[in-house]
Amino acid sequence: MKCWFCEADARGVCIACGRAVCHHHGYKLDQFTHAKSDTSTGFATYFKAFNVLKCQDCKLEWESWEQGKRIIK
Repeated sequence: MKCWFCEADARGVCIACGRAVCHHHGYKLDQFTHAKSDTSTGFATYFKAFNVLKCQDCKLEWESWEQGKRIIK
């Protein structure tokens, strides 16, 4: 598999978008958490991954929600 950005041999795939990345274009994240919630029941589940790769194009940010509404800080 080749890197999405430079065609070098890929070392892994981005946790967020799934693009293949080489050593130069991949960045290590200590922790990645993906949350899924059911707004009708309020039940939430979380998927945590540690020491994962992220590509240079993906921008990750935290969002806060309460009672089905996004909280702007």
